[in-house]
Amino acid sequence: MHSLGINIGSSNVKAAMLEGDRIVWSAVEPHEGNFLDTLNKMLSANSIPSDTKALVTGTEGRHLLNISSVIEPLCIEEALQKINHQIDALVSLGGEDLVVYTIDSNNKIITSFSGNKCASGTGEFFKQQLARMNMRLGDINSIPDDCRVLKLSSRCSVFMKSDCTHRLNKGEATTGDIVLSLSDVMAVKVIDFLKRAKIEKGTVLLVGGVTQNQYILRFIRERMPQIEFIVPQEAPYFEAYGAALMAEISGSVLPSAEKLFKSSQIQFKRFKSLQTAQGRVTYLPSQKGKVVAGREYILGVDGGSTTTKACLIDIETNEITASFYGRTHGDPVRSLKNCLVQMKKQIREDIGNGKININLAATTGSSREILGVFLETPGVYNEIIAHAVGTTFYRDNIDTIFEIGGQDAKYVSLKNKVPIDYAMNEACSAGTGSFLEESAQGDLNIPEADQIGDIALAAKEPLKFGEHCSAFINSDIRNAIQQGASREDITAGIVTSIVSNYLNRVVGNRTIGKNIVLQGGVAKNKAVPLAFAMLLDKDILVPPDPELMGCFGVGILAKQKVAEGFLAKSSYDIDQILATDIVYEKEFQCKACDNFCPIRILNVNGHKYMFGGRCNKYANIRKKKVFNEAEVTDYIEKRNDILFKECAPDPATLVKKKDFIVGIPRCFSIYTLWPFYSWFFHTLGIETFVSQEISHEGTARVESSYCFPAEIAHGAVQDILNRNIDYVFLPHFRDMDSYEKTVHANFCPITQALPYYIKKAFPEIPENQYLTPVVSFMYGTKKAAEPFIEMAVSLGFSEAEAKNAFTVAHKKQMECFDRFTELGKQALEEARRAERPVIAILGRPYNSFTADANMGIPRKYTSRGYSIIPFDILPFADQAIYPNMYWYYGQQDMKAGTLLKNEDNIFVTYISNFSCAPDSFMLHYLKWIMGTKPFLILELDSHTADAGVDTRIEAFLDIIEGYRSKLTEIREERYDNGLRFINNPGEEIHIKNNFTGEKIPIKNNPRVVLLLSNMGRLSAELVGATLRGLGLNTKTMPVPDIYTLQMARNHASGKECLPSHLVLGSALKYLSSDQYRKDEIYILFVPTTTGPCRTGQYFVFYENLFKDLRLENVVVFTMDSDNSYTELGTEFTKYAWWAAVIGDYMKDVETSLRTCAADPVEAMKVYDQVWQKMISVAEQDITKVLPVLKDIADTISGIPLARKMEDCPKVLIVGEIYVRRDDFAVDELIQQFSRHGIVGKVSNVAEWFYYCDFVRHYELKKKLKLAPWYRRPFTREFRDIIDWRIEHVYKKHVEKNVRETLNSTGLVPHTPHDMNKIMKNAEKHFASHELHSEICISSGVAATAMMDGYSGIVNISPFACLIGRVIEGLYTPWARERKYPTISIEIDGNLLPPNVLSKLEIFMLNVKRFRGKGDSHSMVEHEGKTHAAIDRKIIR
Repeated sequence: MHSLGINIGSSNVKAAMLEGDRIVWSAVEPHEGNFLDTLNKMLSANSIPSDTKALVTGTEGRHLLNISSVIEPLCIEEALQKINHQIDALVSLGGEDLVVYTIDSNNKIITSFSGNKCASGTGEFFKQQLARMNMRLGDINSIPDDCRVLKLSSRCSVFMKSDCTHRLNKGEATTGDIVLSLSDVMAVKVIDFLKRAKIEKGTVLLVGGVTQNQYILRFIRERMPQIEFIVPQEAPYFEAYGAALMAEISGSVLPSAEKLFKSSQIQFKRFKSLQTAQGRVTYLPSQKGKVVAGREYILGVDGGSTTTKACLIDIETNEITASFYGRTHGDPVRSLKNCLVQMKKQIREDIGNGKININLAATTGSSREILGVFLETPGVYNEIIAHAVGTTFYRDNIDTIFEIGGQDAKYVSLKNKVPIDYAMNEACSAGTGSFLEESAQGDLNIPEADQIGDIALAAKEPLKFGEHCSAFINSDIRNAIQQGASREDITAGIVTSIVSNYLNRVVGNRTIGKNIVLQGGVAKNKAVPLAFAMLLDKDILVPPDPELMGCFGVGILAKQKVAEGFLAKSSYDIDQILATDIVYEKEFQCKACDNFCPIRILNVNGHKYMFGGRCNKYANIRKKKVFNEAEVTDYIEKRNDILFKECAPDPATLVKKKDFIVGIPRCFSIYTLWPFYSWFFHTLGIETFVSQEISHEGTARVESSYCFPAEIAHGAVQDILNRNIDYVFLPHFRDMDSYEKTVHANFCPITQALPYYIKKAFPEIPENQYLTPVVSFMYGTKKAAEPFIEMAVSLGFSEAEAKNAFTVAHKKQMECFDRFTELGKQALEEARRAERPVIAILGRPYNSFTADANMGIPRKYTSRGYSIIPFDILPFADQAIYPNMYWYYGQQDMKAGTLLKNEDNIFVTYISNFSCAPDSFMLHYLKWIMGTKPFLILELDSHTADAGVDTRIEAFLDIIEGYRSKLTEIREERYDNGLRFINNPGEEIHIKNNFTGEKIPIKNNPRVVLLLSNMGRLSAELVGATLRGLGLNTKTMPVPDIYTLQMARNHASGKECLPSHLVLGSALKYLSSDQYRKDEIYILFVPTTTGPCRTGQYFVFYENLFKDLRLENVVVFTMDSDNSYTELGTEFTKYAWWAAVIGDYMKDVETSLRTCAADPVEAMKVYDQVWQKMISVAEQDITKVLPVLKDIADTISGIPLARKMEDCPKVLIVGEIYVRRDDFAVDELIQQFSRHGIVGKVSNVAEWFYYCDFVRHYELKKKLKLAPWYRRPFTREFRDIIDWRIEHVYKKHVEKNVRETLNSTGLVPHTPHDMNKIMKNAEKHFASHELHSEICISSGVAATAMMDGYSGIVNISPFACLIGRVIEGLYTPWARERKYPTISIEIDGNLLPPNVLSKLEIFMLNVKRFRGKGDSHSMVEHEGKTHAAIDRKIIR
């Protein structure tokens, strides 16, 4: 009996043929984007008997084969049974995935650990980086023995790529060093996952193609010597081997070659052809001249991240006379020499043996510094200015430059040829040339970059991929390949995605002028300028030789500097340069500051240069730059001295009263409240220890993709743990005194949730050794003292001692803040008098003012001669800012920005962190505040290479000079339509025109249209009908799609959360449709919150964006979760509650039907018909709907079922409320579950209302206790509590009636409803009630559901959602400990990528097994069987 196992991987096709148990043959072939052809060739090349049974596994591509298919984990289990090793875990090292499976004694998978969508640390990423260095996989076995491992960022593939590129370009690493370092990163990821799985000893099996890398295996074994690592001979094709073993029972007969493949079904949306933009792109012809003997020339060099460009410029005619454009391959000096060799040939062709005089040489680009040393020229300039000079040489009227290079993408705004604003890609390479090239080469087998344009132009309909992360776009590409899309449509899709990414992420909401030039090597690709023209609907100009604009521009700039007296002519000889080498003599450690940078001494032609360091100290020495250091002040250093020294107690004066030590991690609130914390413990007589190191062992424990400061916190806690200190102090930093009268000042969920996720990451620390008081000043110091008194009493102190310690600590903290203010006033006055511009650093104290996180940015400025001021010392308290800014640091940043807008000599640098959620909105606000005044955003992470940061800082300083020179010509004005939504007590809601004073009624006014965004079709349609019944002209917007999302992202940065895009895109789509009328007024309804997540910022963002769009007749209306959305009065609240509850239970019926109906498509047709009856009744009076609901239940009960709902495993979908209810976001999940007989129950909207009610009641009780007991019955809070109880009883009554009416269908799954029980579970297992957000309710309801009979939990959230990531960090380790199936999925608006689908398949397997309902062979999808999966978005 012959059996064949096939595995369609992300990078390779693998196959194994068995005869009985014997392997007849096996094969592994890279498919390079065409797995169908690869498989066909593989099968044709081997002998296959006619009765062979086959089974396919792997990615979604397996569904394109006409044979039975199965998920990979089952194949792994089958293979494990056969090879019969007793193992504790299996590590699959694949092309796009790294997965660790824990294995039980029966060789069954217990659970799995894998990364997110990001490709960092995978085989495919490793292969891409080798190609950048002109290496192949075989070359790694011959790297020199003296190569070393360097630290690289491992969180994100883009940051890792940047580290590799910049280290090579700065001469800090060899290609061998990078090979070892990448191998080490991959090994560390394996180790981290094993540790998270609690595998510290035993036996681990390693499988997958990456096991062929000897260095990875060596590093893994060295780091965990207590584990035996085995690589079986079947490792490269392990899953295919397992599939072959299963095929004997579960396979189907292999069809003939012509019948093997199904016709493809592409699920991606599409763009129109790029050819539609023909005629909108103008190419300026090349103006190269000839070399003339005896003339003077300039050598211009642009050392880019992926390519090196050089040109010879005639100093008299400014013509390029010789040039070359070649690959850097990680060695900029060698690459420049190669350019000069080629240019020398061109010179010889023109003048034979004649001589020329090269009197100037200048360098730009990411390797400009090392090339400047090599050429021994002081003419080293940043690329922003070089590109601006080069471009405007050809056209004076250029006002916008788009420049796309290999690793960087840049935008420059010009006025009269002077740059006045600019932006660069902060980190992501998804809008750059290297990404385009690597994707085309690695995924589509397009070997040469110059072929990409022609292939893309042949596309009929480019695919619509995501555009905000290169890892995600890569996933989309592979998804499209698996679906069988054409190479042309995929290639054109990559091009349009890159352009979309550039416009959204680099340009953002900056001004795009009328005269746009596109330059950089990517502009040579004919498809790219066409994509710009198509997406912008604007004309695009491509200059002559667009790839040479940097080297040409820097040469012309050098000539200008000579004329201005800033640069002197010298003499350069090409032969002498080619004979020159940089000799790396030795390295020493600079001790000028706490960074302790390694500095290398370079010898060039006998001259010694000191090279390296984060600041500009040694560059200044090389370039002989001198400034008066006495005029440069580092106010950040002064601020930190006040905080940590002058306002903190002297440890020597401690009178110790207890013999234990409290460890305080150096993270988050310590950078604001150190005087408070230190004096509290000092006054009590407790010794404290502040962490000193950031341990990698700690950062590896991170359970979710938190921001870099949260990673640091984990490393700091590990340092305390390693020192065996008695207690760990982890305050819940909830809120501070607000600067605003109308809103409090809290902190983002990741900052607030610190003690809760640290407890889960460090379970070995006993609960009683954590000290976790809530820091909250919202209700005054007396209330704020309570948690600290409670903590002190638990440590053995009296209440009186605790109160005294709190009083002393609070007083010292206030003194510190007063000192800050005085220092800020001094700094402001000195800045106004300073001759040079002064830089204000905005961000957060824990990322901007600490060397642990700020990459030495303050010294980068001071070492260049610029004073720096920290934002939180400035006297900004009275500045007016945008409404509802409920983040404390956000209030400080926005007020500082508003103050500095009008300070002519102070310019802002904003330090952000990768995936910082609040900044996704606040950076928009900063742009609107600053208007045309330039500012710099630096997005940092754990990456170590800082050449990109240096480039941005140097460019920013040059832009400041340009802006100051044009200051009098720059004016701005913001549009305002004057319309305001008015909802005052005692008045009917109306719109007021502030310009005319007119009051425009809303109720029963056909001229006023309320636009209701679609948060789930059922609820939205029902609420819309209900509002129409109340006299409001309401339009429910349809379920969003990918075009809705694109419309929003055309006006956003792409970093905002998905719900904000869906609401915005739906509104813009409606306003650009034929339904829009100028004589109507449109009210966009936006639910809001007062934090701590981003939802409360949507309306602020929309209002300001609508001003930019100059929308004359649109106004935003909000209702707040703090009031449980009751602002429109009792009648509305009552009707809305009915709509929400009915929508919830009808959604339950719908999802159960999709799983249980014998014919789901027919069932949904019946369902949609009865739903329309519901809408008709709701438009009259929804409170009278129960009889109709009973009829609906009877009709649905008659639908034939294939299985009973109670017999199906149930999973609860929790998480961020919008995406879990929105059909566009959640439908793919529901579809997957229904296909496998699982009921996907979506957490109710009513659950969120009940939680809002719980929080309202909780806060009312807190406020009530602030009043003396005898006054409490007469307070507003007492009356509000009584009203709350009446409202609560009514809500419960309505819900009970609706639930009982629909229960007769047998399709309403039981769900936990008791909010008190849910919140008790939340507090017991996860977080304090003080953490107000979906974090508490979702974690609590998930735990309660699993206790009540559910089989798994899905935590769904938008990409980079604070809430979703904290839920993952709290719930996942809790569930893992109990062996509860769980998965966290982030939605970005695109199809789920292959690696997420793989994780989902493992989850579904575990769900089916959880209650004993799934065996291996029952999970096989047999060929010829139709699946009961439908997509509700398609049939609607």
